[in-house]
Amino acid sequence: MHLKLLRSIIILSISFIGYGQSFRVSDSLMQKTYKQLSEDFHTSLDDNKSKAILYVHAYFKKGKNSKDSSRIAWAYVYKSLLYNDSKKRKIAALDSAIFFGKNIVKKNHPEVFYNKRGIAYGEFGDLNNSFKDYLTALDHSRKNNNTPYIYLLKHNIANLKRKLGKYDEAKRLFKECITYEKSIKNKTTQDTISYLLTLTELISVYRLSNQIDSAKILNKEGIKLSKSKPVEFLFDLNDGILDYYDQEYNSAVNKIKTILPKIINPERGYESTTDLINAYLYLGNSNKNLGKTSRSITCFKKIDSVSKTLNYFLPESRLAYVELVDYYKSIGDHTNQLLYINKLLSADSILTKDYRIVSDKLLREFDTRELLEQKQKIITSLEKENRKISSQNIIISILLLLSLIGISYYYYRQQLYKKRFLKLLHQISNQNQKKNQSNDDSSSSSINKETLDKLLDNLQQFEEKKAFLRPLTSKDLAKSFGSNSSYLSKVVNTFKEKSFSNYINDLRIDFVIDKLNKDSMFRKYTVQAIAQEIGFNNSEAFSKAFYKKTGIYPSYFIKKLEKQKNDKLDQPSR
Repeated sequence: MHLKLLRSIIILSISFIGYGQSFRVSDSLMQKTYKQLSEDFHTSLDDNKSKAILYVHAYFKKGKNSKDSSRIAWAYVYKSLLYNDSKKRKIAALDSAIFFGKNIVKKNHPEVFYNKRGIAYGEFGDLNNSFKDYLTALDHSRKNNNTPYIYLLKHNIANLKRKLGKYDEAKRLFKECITYEKSIKNKTTQDTISYLLTLTELISVYRLSNQIDSAKILNKEGIKLSKSKPVEFLFDLNDGILDYYDQEYNSAVNKIKTILPKIINPERGYESTTDLINAYLYLGNSNKNLGKTSRSITCFKKIDSVSKTLNYFLPESRLAYVELVDYYKSIGDHTNQLLYINKLLSADSILTKDYRIVSDKLLREFDTRELLEQKQKIITSLEKENRKISSQNIIISILLLLSLIGISYYYYRQQLYKKRFLKLLHQISNQNQKKNQSNDDSSSSSINKETLDKLLDNLQQFEEKKAFLRPLTSKDLAKSFGSNSSYLSKVVNTFKEKSFSNYINDLRIDFVIDKLNKDSMFRKYTVQAIAQEIGFNNSEAFSKAFYKKTGIYPSYFIKKLEKQKNDKLDQPSR
């Protein structure tokens, strides 16, 4: 490995020298500052590559003459931008950047160079090496206490996890980045752009996780914040894709077609093959559902063209090949059918190697079919039972009786819920922070005082940091405290006077009651979305825990709370 790296560096160094002989660097270029050369290089990169080469060699020569390793390293980074169509040459240039920059002690160094190479590996589908470089960069960032770069790398790792189909893990990392980016004071324009880029990635993960309601809520925020900014088109793309999920196919087509030119030719720094593939995929699917087969096939072929040119495949992009195979089969074109079967097999081979989620996806599809089959059996069984009822009069009488009982019970429950709701609001307004009292219970006598104090301190920090908003077990929490679940359970049982699961659930319910009361945007979330935001696996578990603590269901609490807030706004001021 080291010999291979050394060989690459020698070759690149020779190439710089060779270019220096072919392109004599003029004195006027050498008199420019590094900043001027960098700006001139990036300006000419797209339109005049020969000029870009001159600027990068002048940059390299100035660094070499002054024996500045940092400038030499950055010259290799700039040179890598000339090789976007060659993995071998691009990676070799970045190998050299790391070689010269790995011992530099200054802001963002050397993590920036490992991050650049990680991004490059990802662009060529080499996710294994991409992940390794991100981890190395993360180690350097933590060693240097470089908080902004830590979250930049977490963003990149989350993107990689999303490509691997690890949506829950990606969602957790993106949320961490969102929290950090919101906390930045005196935000610059670039800080805002970074926040919006993370937001659009989080929206994609919600969509891929089939959490469409959450995706819509966040995308509305993104559309509002991104107006007249270079990332505005990303939220417009999300808007079109979400229209597809709502079966608004004409709207999806119109929105995606409008922004497609910006995705094909974006501003430098906002290029995304993933966005381009998604645009063509949902444009093709929408046209298919509108019966515009020819247009849909054109879109699916665009995905094939992009994937073939860049050797870049996503799990979603294989769907285009499935559609092409089915289309040519339907019209009896066996030649093209065979062509796209081979391309589909090739894509699956790459996905299996690079993503290793194809088999998991097939298992999920199998599970879905099993559930659908069970659902149909239950429906058939219920229909048979219903046919056994012979008297229509009996059915009508039973239904009337049940209706009367139901109405009476409903009225009784509504009154009960209203009382509990008012009681809960009273508790919110008068709640005082209570400190846990020590309790000389015999169940904790087996824990020495030092261990006990440490566990109680850890629990206090755990509550203050709101670490209970993620899924966890007593074993996981005890391990993070450097203790064991037996000790932790004893302390919770004694000092919190409840079981561990009830303790965690009560913390979550107290948190969500307060947040719903204060945050109008949070009240717009679905119960399912709220449950996942505060650490519950599903809405049923959340509703059960909420009812157990308050005596009412979260949907009722949100409805009454929203009504009360609106009534206050409607009251005339005196």
